[in-house]
Amino acid sequence: MKKLLIVAVSAIALSGCLATNQQGGTLIGAATGGLLGSQVGSGTGKLVATGLGVLVGAMTGQAVGQHMDQPPTIVYKETAPRSAAAPRANNRCSYIENDGVRSSCERGLADRRREAQKQSEQRAYQCSRYGKC
Repeated sequence: MKKLLIVAVSAIALSGCLATNQQGGTLIGAATGGLLGSQVGSGTGKLVATGLGVLVGAMTGQAVGQHMDQPPTIVYKETAPRSAAAPRANNRCSYIENDGVRSSCERGLADRRREAQKQSEQRAYQCSRYGKC
């Protein structure tokens, strides 16, 4: 019992010197696994159980610490549109307030994109089929 207390206090004291949760988790996991493994068996079996406990505890503590070191995931939501009937798209026309003018602008953009896509497909076909790049 005295050894257990000494090892636990040492592990806690040394964990304050570590830079990341992953390092601290590895140390604390190894100490805990070693203590639990030393409670099993006798003789050579006790030594093997202690070694396995240290190994499994270190791996588990490292995984937990690594998870704790990861930055939080932040999800940004779009701001609500001014009116629910006309949500704003993020394009060149989104600054236009008049719905009819904005719609015409977006149709024009879509037509130009469609035409550019068609031309690019024709160039790719000519290049692959006839070698005219």
